[in-house]
Amino acid sequence: MLATRTRVQILKLLRQYDDLTVDDLATRLGVTVPTVSRHLQLLRMQNLVTYKQEGQTRYYEVNAPEIADAIAVFLHELGIELPDKAGGR
Repeated sequence: MLATRTRVQILKLLRQYDDLTVDDLATRLGVTVPTVSRHLQLLRMQNLVTYKQEGQTRYYEVNAPEIADAIAVFLHELGIELPDKAGGR
């Protein structure tokens, strides 16, 4: 599941920033919105990410603090360090 680089990058961004939209993620990753949407769908199916809906906009975040911490440990093991949380929107 986490083998795809884009999904790892999405989890890294969602761990670092709260409440990112598909457009935010696509811009930060330099990929298309449909690509990000597909990866988010797969991550949601695994209960790794969730979203809050405001109007027609979905704000994505890591599903729970425990999962966010586990993602940080996983990324650390891959040699990817995360800066302190910066907050979203």
